[in-house]
Amino acid sequence: MRKVEFNREKRPVVWQEDQASAVLSYSRRRSIVTVLASALVLTACGGGGGGDSSDSGENLVSGRIGIEARTRIDSDTADDIYWGTAVANDDTPQSLPSPAIAGGYLSASVGTYGGSGTDFYRDMEDDFRLHLSSNQVVSIAAFAVNGASSAGTPSALVSLGSTTTGLSPGTPVSLSPTSGDGNYDLRLQALTGGPFRYLISVSSPASDSALGVSADDVDWVPGEALVTMASPMQAQSLSSGGPLASATREEVGNGLWRVKRNQATALTASTREERKADTLAWIQSLREVSGVVSAEPNYLYHALTVDPTNDSLYPLQEWHYQAINLPTAWQALASPGEGVRVAVLDTGVFSRTPNTGHNWHPDLDDGNENGNNLQILSTSDFVTTSDDSQAGEDGNPANPGTDDGTAPSFHGTHVAGTIAALDNDVGGVGVAPLATLLPIRVLDNTGNGSSLELINAINYLASLSAAQRPDIINLSLGGVAPSTALENAINNASDKGILFVAAAGNQGTTDRVYPAAFDRVIAVGAVDAGNKRASYSTFGNWIDLVAPGGDSTRDGNNDGQADAVYSDWGQQTGSVFEPAYAGVTGTSMAAPHVSGVLALMRERDPSLSLAKFREYLRRGELTDVLGSQTEYGYGLINALKAVDAASADDLGTFISAYPSAFLFDGSVTEASVLLEEVPGDSTENPLGSLTLDSVPSWLSVTKNPDGDAVRLDATIIDSHAAKQSKVTLGYTNENGPQTLELPVNVQLGDPVQSRNAGRHYVLLYNADDPSGDPVQQTVVTPSGGRYTFTFKDVPAGRYLLVAGTDMDNNGLICEQGEACAEYPTNGLPQPISKGEGDLTGLTLTTSFRRAALSSTGLPHSATQVYRVRHPSATTKEMTR
Repeated sequence: MRKVEFNREKRPVVWQEDQASAVLSYSRRRSIVTVLASALVLTACGGGGGGDSSDSGENLVSGRIGIEARTRIDSDTADDIYWGTAVANDDTPQSLPSPAIAGGYLSASVGTYGGSGTDFYRDMEDDFRLHLSSNQVVSIAAFAVNGASSAGTPSALVSLGSTTTGLSPGTPVSLSPTSGDGNYDLRLQALTGGPFRYLISVSSPASDSALGVSADDVDWVPGEALVTMASPMQAQSLSSGGPLASATREEVGNGLWRVKRNQATALTASTREERKADTLAWIQSLREVSGVVSAEPNYLYHALTVDPTNDSLYPLQEWHYQAINLPTAWQALASPGEGVRVAVLDTGVFSRTPNTGHNWHPDLDDGNENGNNLQILSTSDFVTTSDDSQAGEDGNPANPGTDDGTAPSFHGTHVAGTIAALDNDVGGVGVAPLATLLPIRVLDNTGNGSSLELINAINYLASLSAAQRPDIINLSLGGVAPSTALENAINNASDKGILFVAAAGNQGTTDRVYPAAFDRVIAVGAVDAGNKRASYSTFGNWIDLVAPGGDSTRDGNNDGQADAVYSDWGQQTGSVFEPAYAGVTGTSMAAPHVSGVLALMRERDPSLSLAKFREYLRRGELTDVLGSQTEYGYGLINALKAVDAASADDLGTFISAYPSAFLFDGSVTEASVLLEEVPGDSTENPLGSLTLDSVPSWLSVTKNPDGDAVRLDATIIDSHAAKQSKVTLGYTNENGPQTLELPVNVQLGDPVQSRNAGRHYVLLYNADDPSGDPVQQTVVTPSGGRYTFTFKDVPAGRYLLVAGTDMDNNGLICEQGEACAEYPTNGLPQPISKGEGDLTGLTLTTSFRRAALSSTGLPHSATQVYRVRHPSATTKEMTR
């Protein structure tokens, strides 16, 4: 039985000009400050995201749209049926990569969308084939289509192998392989009702390969003992001879005494381990002293301050935290960031009750007095527009959301989560989870603000007492104007010891972005999971260093996930606000990694100054060198090196791995990891005690000397058995036995040319009057795993650039379950400015995943949609 009903004959098409205007609403202010999870205001000469300064005379606006890694689309969507290009996939299952994100369309009926004049078609079954490991999960979410309610509520069945379950809009389902590793057929069948879109998300098998952080084995203080005496009288008459000779005694209470041995009487011991062994022998002799009931070491107890494995979001955060050697730094720290105050000047912070504040994101405030990372200052909202319940400055930094149904930016919440999300088994964890966050709202609900609002906020923070003012200010925002007044405000605050960290910008050029380019600001560029400069990341000789910012078109570390940075977010549905999480990319995401590491450093050295930080940076004590200083500054921030520098090399000696995992793809069967001691001049020798405690049977790993380091060379010896796993290493430092786990990421690869998110409608809107039809529209299909687009005869002005699929043929793009690209970042659209001449080289990324994600990695928040001028073929015959 044929499931797709359409006429395959291609006909000429004409444009319909009478379609309704776009469903779009913005309240944009001309501004200097814009959120840098997106690119800054662009200019025609050299600023267009890699723009071309040449003038073709055609007034072009052009660029390319990358496709999120591992993205595929159903081969017979309604849009394909409409264009006559559908390929039925029920008789021959369509192949999907594993992991994957794929969108599709089904309908048990045919009909016309109300009011639009466009049609939907019957498509009752889609089949896919994929290779799964036993620990992978396949999640499917369905979305009803706007304008088709008269056709009835859709219902469907989903089958994976021998497992079948029902599927309906609003209720995602998850299925797991039941017969171990192997090939599986995934079948989706429409049963009743009208059209619906669906998303398939196939998880990565790497989710269980997190870098382990475990508590130290039993440790004790050398030269000390806790002694319990039979009676106070015996304690007072302790002999000064024997093992108590020259020992000092301190009464603790209840017959317990702390006894310290005079080191002059101790045996000569050159290492901590020898001193500990000598202490044990001394304690054994104490137990033989008359009147001593017990004698034991003064044991050390190390709180495992950060245990990321109990935070559900951590498997998605793992790549960007491993990249900066953060898990090992956590292992070396007792209280990461405690007592350090970090101000986040941004869009505010998520609240369930934004009109009144409080009820903050549970990842930032768990309601426990001992775990509350947020401190709300008396003035914490400097936005003067009336986009919230209190016009002008006030003490409520809550993100107000929007009142027009558009998706608000919870950008500030995302930044705050990366810096200091609590380690409370909710969501994710921040770089410095014990630091105190000071959320300050300087950007409105469109992600824009003025330089005056930013200056007022900085001046206010600098005027606070030393106990109240922040140690660090994170600025994941910027503009192209070098405001003297803003620089003066920063310099004044810097004179009071405040460190400034700012995103370098997403233009992909060398144009300076402010405040990052000011002398007293630490400018941060972005890299992906392969430690390559993200294509959007601004660069130049003014960049200080780089940190993970992600690039969702890449899977740089072969972990099966697009390289997005995951952190806290929010979801607004009408007047209801719910906490959520998001994967976003940009230098805005890189900057808070550095702010978090600075908090770790300030906890160790409260006197850390900008001059001292830059001297460490110059000497190579904070970073891993990646390449050209023009592209990467002094390199990629290394949290372990940084806290060691701030600790005057007093952390102990730990092993640092670079890269942080063994990376294999379909053609690469050999990989290496370099292990180095931090600090490098330590007298300890943990590399000498290195052991390979656990290695997968299909992998060969050998230790080889490499100067002062050790290189681990790994080779896949059984490619059929190779899968996501880990290598466990053991070593001993001055604190005792340590464990280091290195993920082994094995993927069959995701050829860029195979990526496909379907036909895209690319729209260019007037940013100052976005309520009308698009200024221009073009339709593009992928070639080589990406799209290219060109608009001609575009006059100078400010524009919004968006693109997306129309899988259901209802004339709307960027609905839930549709692929969408907004310039420059999905969920955070920003205007572009075009001058005279051409604006070329614009780059966007399309994805089926919008900013807010559910626990399954599928969208669940209301998203902004755009109406397309739909081409029609009036002579096309459609079977009903």
